[in-house]
Amino acid sequence: MFEQRLRRANPWWLNPGAIDADPAIVEMERSGVKRDPGERHRFAAGDYAYLLCGPRRVGKTTLLKMEIRRLVREGVRPESIMYFSFDSEVQPSDMYAVVDEYFAMHSTEDRRFLFFDEITSVNNWHKAVKNMLDTGTLAGCTLAMTGSQAAGVIGHAGHLAGRRGVPESGTLDRVLEPMSFGEYVAARDPGIRAEMDRLSLGCERDRIKALRTMIAGELPCPVRSLLQFKAELDVHLRSYLLAGGMPRTANELAASGSIRSESYRDHKSTVHSDAADAGLRYEWVSRILRAAVESVGSPVSWASLKDAAGMESHRTVEEYGARLSDLFVLYVVYRYNSSEDAPKRNALKKVYFRDPFFFNTWAARDTEDAFAQSAGTVDVGQGAGRAVEQAAAGHVMRLASAMAGHADPFEYQDDVFYWKSRRGREVDFVVRRGAGGGSAATAAPIEVKWQSRVRKDDMQGIFDFRKASGADKGGIILSKDEAREQAGLAVVPAALFMLLV
Repeated sequence: MFEQRLRRANPWWLNPGAIDADPAIVEMERSGVKRDPGERHRFAAGDYAYLLCGPRRVGKTTLLKMEIRRLVREGVRPESIMYFSFDSEVQPSDMYAVVDEYFAMHSTEDRRFLFFDEITSVNNWHKAVKNMLDTGTLAGCTLAMTGSQAAGVIGHAGHLAGRRGVPESGTLDRVLEPMSFGEYVAARDPGIRAEMDRLSLGCERDRIKALRTMIAGELPCPVRSLLQFKAELDVHLRSYLLAGGMPRTANELAASGSIRSESYRDHKSTVHSDAADAGLRYEWVSRILRAAVESVGSPVSWASLKDAAGMESHRTVEEYGARLSDLFVLYVVYRYNSSEDAPKRNALKKVYFRDPFFFNTWAARDTEDAFAQSAGTVDVGQGAGRAVEQAAAGHVMRLASAMAGHADPFEYQDDVFYWKSRRGREVDFVVRRGAGGGSAATAAPIEVKWQSRVRKDDMQGIFDFRKASGADKGGIILSKDEAREQAGLAVVPAALFMLLV
């Protein structure tokens, strides 16, 4: 039933070099912005069942194909590597049939590597995987599965608990986010990348160490050394605020200096398609995302978003907000309760888009002129400040994930918050410094001040947070230009902060 499709999907069985001609590999090699997912997205050999989620078109399929190419080049028997996309299958029986067909075609004592793309398209996929793990069908197999809906993975992955193996390092659950600004710069600017390597900032561990120092209110010497690239980083940041971290738009902008209207339309279509699969209504999704654009960076209630979206029920808006977070479109950030070291879920919250390009798409009044509108926005003071805060939000999420070190990369709402004092002063982001929470004194304030000069008055929100949390120093202010230490704070250009995350 699936034999011919399996042969077409796995041409390396006949010719190991065929992986180099795979469309995803060819497109990646031809691109001007080549993303390297790095070691943390490798799938270690062992009886493990990995789950990889992320937005559509973020590069999950390309990552799988790069892993297949790596395995082939390292001498793994090509017939031991099987790839199959389940984007057109819906029944669990199809999964059994694909695996049975593959095993019948290739008998081997070697370890097998099975790559199941878009597994969440299959109804009750977890039941089929659970059964194959329980019966020993997948013994001797390393399984990597991808999906575009966090809810479709999180909601069912628990059924596989205790059956997925325990790798020596890393986690079995992973999220492939759009490229961070640091990944973007590394792909575009070899000179900055080489200098970061020279300064021992090339690996994530060392960058997080530097960021922890900055959170403590100090600017490490290697970070100061990177200030020589401030002008180049500003140019890259403007491009990043326009294209975001999606491979397609980053490459379009790098190649032509613009982004096609088709790319904005395609993103909207993809969101609507995923939303429809999740049972969400087309018109309501559009209304809520347009309302979210207007509220970025400002505390809002579900009721106020309901009014802005012209809808009748704030409960519906709340449900859609949660589902759009599961679909990797939005972040929902809750207010921080410093006395309880916990989010205030019934208070006002903030909404951010997962990537600058997502924000630009829904902010555009007309997709035919979306690029020109976005370019005009990021070049104007207030619009630029909001675009920078929007981009910074995603990097604070990454920082929190790296510092928390917990096994669930899908959950961010217990690690990142915003804060507001009784006087009404705000801190844009509060991020936990380590795993498991602890106390408010272990939470770090991060404020965005997109202006050339940061004054003492601009620090008052962080000072108030310190009093409420019991901390005597610490915090980061993301400026436009300035870099200095003052009053136990690290003031650093936003571009430099995001480069390190």
